[in-house]
Amino acid sequence: MQPNARMLTLACSATMMAQLGVTLYLPAMPVIAEALNISEAEGYNSLLMYLGGAAVPLVFAARVIRIFGRSAVLLAFCCIFLSGSVLSAWTCCDTGFYVSRTLQGLGGGGAALIGRALLSEIYSGARLAKHLSLLSYSFVFALIVGQVAGGYLVLLGHWKVLSFVMIFGSVMTIFLVLTVQRTLSVLDSHSRQRTDPAEYVFIVRQPAFYLPVILGGCGYGVFIVCQGVGVYVFDLLWGWGSSEYGVLGVWLGLAYFLGALSVRMALKTISVTALLVMGVMVLLAAVTAFFLSTLHYLERHFVVVAYVAVWYAQALMYPCVASMAVKKYPGLESMMLFSFLQQLVALFFGTLASLVMPGGMHAVALLTLGLGSMGAVVAVLLSLKRN
Repeated sequence: MQPNARMLTLACSATMMAQLGVTLYLPAMPVIAEALNISEAEGYNSLLMYLGGAAVPLVFAARVIRIFGRSAVLLAFCCIFLSGSVLSAWTCCDTGFYVSRTLQGLGGGGAALIGRALLSEIYSGARLAKHLSLLSYSFVFALIVGQVAGGYLVLLGHWKVLSFVMIFGSVMTIFLVLTVQRTLSVLDSHSRQRTDPAEYVFIVRQPAFYLPVILGGCGYGVFIVCQGVGVYVFDLLWGWGSSEYGVLGVWLGLAYFLGALSVRMALKTISVTALLVMGVMVLLAAVTAFFLSTLHYLERHFVVVAYVAVWYAQALMYPCVASMAVKKYPGLESMMLFSFLQQLVALFFGTLASLVMPGGMHAVALLTLGLGSMGAVVAVLLSLKRN
């Protein structure tokens, strides 16, 4: 296998491990909340703990990589994920579960971040967008298998079985890191630029960087909100349990796969900007349908359509905004800064969703509508600047 192919495999593995940390637990949250004697909102907060932990490595990872190298830092993040999964398997209280989820987020987020950054060092422009779309295939696998398996594992056994699945995933990723150590060392030796906080300040002030970040944060924010409240939305509207919501993951995964495939096919004929605008329009239509459905102006069946459309739109948007953000400043620092800021924006709106949940699902849907509208405005600004 060629070095670039091995790096792509590692990036896909890290992405899958990190996303399983989300999707595997989603259908199980009502069961976990009941077992730990916490409320639905507190159960949703465990997802925010995971996302918050995933955002932490984005602050310091570039500097640590310069000191210790990519291989050592990747192994460290995988071991942190492993320790969080072990703690999750043994915890019996809400505090221990929150700590375990934070550790899983820290390790999984750091590993996935470095995987994406490695691709940005190898590819650029439309090629980077196409190869980032390949990460979506790993995401689809984690989405379908994670959500379906999470629902049925909880139905057939104990929720702590999920932790043992995550332990296995982290061990497999550690093995893959060990197989590409030589390639990672070559990248370390070729990296001469030092990480300087002033460089971050310079990059983030450029419209070519921060506009894609805001747009990516809006899209990812909608995605995270819909993921976090999905099991409660479908329980309220359809009376679904964990296993039924888990099966929905198959359709959501297929929608994401179709979006990733659309990126690879569409970029042969249209520009990244045009494809991004298409994704934003799909997102705006989806959140509008979601909002109207919660107000009973549309049939509840449209909620399923809205969820499928959100997953499809996110698959279209992410490779585009990522490649646009790092195009002018390629390399490790710009991709990590992009990931950190996008995660921060999404985490902020995810926290807002937990605060408005007591107001009903229509309040959450209104939040997603606001995010979609903001994304549409930013997309227009990006198009004008490109033209």
